[in-house]
Amino acid sequence: MTVNPPYLRPNPDNTLPCVIIIGGTSGIGLSLALAHLKLRWQVIVVGSNPNKIAQLNQQQPELTTIQCDITQVEQRNALFTRLVQQPFKRLIYSAGWYLNERVFTLDKAASARMLGVNLQAFHAVFDWASQQFIANKSPSQTDAYNDNKYNDAKRYANDPALVCLSSIAGVLDYPYASLYAKCKRAMIVGADAYRLALAPFNIQVTCIASGYIDTQALRDLNGGDASHKPFIVAEEVAVRRILKAIEENEALAIFPASMRYLTYGLNKLPTPLLNFLMQRQLDKKREK
Repeated sequence: MTVNPPYLRPNPDNTLPCVIIIGGTSGIGLSLALAHLKLRWQVIVVGSNPNKIAQLNQQQPELTTIQCDITQVEQRNALFTRLVQQPFKRLIYSAGWYLNERVFTLDKAASARMLGVNLQAFHAVFDWASQQFIANKSPSQTDAYNDNKYNDAKRYANDPALVCLSSIAGVLDYPYASLYAKCKRAMIVGADAYRLALAPFNIQVTCIASGYIDTQALRDLNGGDASHKPFIVAEEVAVRRILKAIEENEALAIFPASMRYLTYGLNKLPTPLLNFLMQRQLDKKREK
């Protein structure tokens, strides 16, 4: 594990809130990191790719970067040990790994990585971060929840926050779903459980389930142009929507609205019909 700078940036007066972004070296994670910098947050990004880390160190020296493969237990535990003395106000789990399972058959390595990044490491990170938040909570902060002082969701904006980036793929519930979609659905359910469990501690939990976001990573997967993707949204629009969801303590933010309405309607269909329609649609894509 490497850290740049080799120490965590000092913030003795806690004048700057700190956000940790797991998977923050590219894509929407990096966009969220840069957005927090503009808002004068101290930003720590964690990623596994040394080339991306090196590039960030040159281009964005204000960021604190940590190289770590969060699917590896030893590296993950070393990361937690490194961060345990770092006060932070927000943790965003933006790490994800995708393979088109309609085109490529999952082998043992791909299956393990899909599960490791999209689900197992997510739970490990949320478990650790929630314990840190609870340990650093004062009794008066916890009592505020029990005294019904936080009925307005917007008043949670100053509370510690756990955030995970799931996917619109996890919103639909049908047997034919891919491993990726099932992991993202499990993330949504897991985040909801954390939200319920952590509410008495005034710790908010928000899950983001977005459609296609026009990131460089998505463009790379589509030959440099992802404009053909349905309901695709610009990266800056997605960042604003995610920050709004966090500030307003939304449990599950599904966007864009067109995708939210579409998935809502599909989930109202009988399961056999939904499974038939999704299987037919996905098989068409696989045949192309």
